[in-house]
Amino acid sequence: MGRTAWTDVPVGLRERVGRVLGGPVVSARSQANGWSPGSADRVTTADGRRAFVKTVSRSRNEDALTMHGREAHVVAQLPASVRAPRLLDVLTDTVDGDDWIALVLDDVDGTHPGAAGDGSDVTAVLDALDTLPLATGGLAALPRMAEDLRHDFAAWERLLGDGPLAGRVAEVVPAHVLGAGSAMARAATRAAAMVDGGHLVHADCRADNLLVDPAGRVWVVDWPWAGIGAHWLDPLTYLLDALVRGEDVNVEHHLATHPVFAGVPDDAVDAVLAGLAGLFFEHALPPAPPNMPTIRDFQRREGIAAAEWLLRRWAARSA
Repeated sequence: MGRTAWTDVPVGLRERVGRVLGGPVVSARSQANGWSPGSADRVTTADGRRAFVKTVSRSRNEDALTMHGREAHVVAQLPASVRAPRLLDVLTDTVDGDDWIALVLDDVDGTHPGAAGDGSDVTAVLDALDTLPLATGGLAALPRMAEDLRHDFAAWERLLGDGPLAGRVAEVVPAHVLGAGSAMARAATRAAAMVDGGHLVHADCRADNLLVDPAGRVWVVDWPWAGIGAHWLDPLTYLLDALVRGEDVNVEHHLATHPVFAGVPDDAVDAVLAGLAGLFFEHALPPAPPNMPTIRDFQRREGIAAAEWLLRRWAARSA
């Protein structure tokens, strides 16, 4: 089952979106990318005003409902220097006993990076992420990435242990990666400390959460996981995403040359890649959440990409 369609959104909520925009919505174009089970639509009103509207109901996915509320709180506090769509309004409603939320945002005329598959968008994305500021003002209350990820970055200890999911680890982790699991577990013990810092971090930096406008500027969208941490964490996870999507990109070249990675030690990158690999493998083990049937396979592929990148780094150093 995919996203909720605009026509599935309660009529009263759709009418309220129109009032926010100054006129009734006459067309809605659904956006298929991303993992949210709610709706995601580029809408146009009768007088031509455009906006981006994302909605979800509690019955569809309760966690997604919470995340939409969290995103609204974050986006409302982003400074103008952050290239992100402006939040126009947040609407809530209860229809037939079901809670709904709608976020109404400025629409960015753009496409997701990476469509060409040749890595041509990577530098522009890294440049945009390099502009994310220190977390001051209202952003200073965001969660610290080091604390938020401490448990997840210890996933290898649980994957290699004898807990309730241990019997299924071999179904998710390839044998050649599992053979290096102890080394990855040791590296990952440093990961939480490595991602500490003072910058705004998007913390979910994939191509489907980025847009490149006609002028070549990169916009960052979908902010529910934002926190405070190392300035280079988002750029690293974007490079990982490029590998997951099969882009022809020399990730080591970007690590060595882009200013956002200046001064980042090799062992810090290794630790975070190890932590991310374990995190994604562990997340891929349980059954999929409601209305998100393909996310576990995607998480497994992320884990494999992170682990194999780290294995290549280790092999290159020992050659």
